[in-house]
Amino acid sequence: MTMSTVITPPAIRLSEPDAELVRVLADDVAAADGVMPLNESARLSLGGAVPLHSHWLARESDDGAGRGLLGYAHWDGREQTVQLMVAPGARRHGIATRLVRAVVGHTTLSCARDEKAPIPAALNWWAFGDLPAARGLAAGLGLSPVRSLLVMSMATPGDDEHGARPPEGLTLDSYRDDDLERLVEVNRAAFAHHPEQGAMTAEDARRRMGQDWFDPAGLIVAREASGRLVGFHWTKVEGAGEDRRGEVYVIGVHPDWARMGIGRALLDAGILRMENQGARAIDLYVEASNPPVVRMYRSAGFRVVSTDIAYARVPAEADQEQNR
Repeated sequence: MTMSTVITPPAIRLSEPDAELVRVLADDVAAADGVMPLNESARLSLGGAVPLHSHWLARESDDGAGRGLLGYAHWDGREQTVQLMVAPGARRHGIATRLVRAVVGHTTLSCARDEKAPIPAALNWWAFGDLPAARGLAAGLGLSPVRSLLVMSMATPGDDEHGARPPEGLTLDSYRDDDLERLVEVNRAAFAHHPEQGAMTAEDARRRMGQDWFDPAGLIVAREASGRLVGFHWTKVEGAGEDRRGEVYVIGVHPDWARMGIGRALLDAGILRMENQGARAIDLYVEASNPPVVRMYRSAGFRVVSTDIAYARVPAEADQEQNR
């Protein structure tokens, strides 16, 4: 049976009812697939207009009102990333492909119905959990894996093995409001190679600090004797009881202080704090292409539990170069 579906025009801001429909759909998809289909950046953008973010809704049109939500796509124009999801009961009806074509039409100014319009090589399409359906869609669109993000996890240790100290001349402290500018500066330097994290602005940081889970004491910083911030470990703890989990939200160390043990000292301090806050387990996300950091996390007790994949169209000449 063909499912009657309407793809809405791109919106830079969703109404709150529509935003709530997207949140509910994301929870339904996560329950079915075992992985959240939208990352934090996409979820935060549901709360209001964010520059260079656009949203598409795939609505059921049979009811005349077009209110049933069957799918959703999100485009971040600053990072050139796309995320999409389709309701578990609405799959295999071409909705994902139609959402893809709507995004491509918007980013290339071509007709959304033009199935021959090339997918821009600059667009990265995230597939969280590396699920077979996502691999199949990517293959059908001529997309190849270009990036892997490891999801690592550990049970809180309950021991004294995570007590690494910062090098002499540095102390660990909690974040203060007047640290914001320097925090963004250190983050930019530490993640100059990272397309998402390195792009964080002061406004992005404030938006995250406005979330219910944020605790200034959980943003641990490393300071020089002068008080100048040189590194940080932003921790996150959510949930209650057996479901209370922590996250190594981000660890950043200024390149001038790299490879001096600051990262491990910040990691251990954050692990102990999250455990003291009642976290039963701790999660983190790390680029598979960064072996030294992956080794640090493994040595602390983290293990890979899943992998997120970014797909993109690899130009023919680049493909040939890779195969030489």
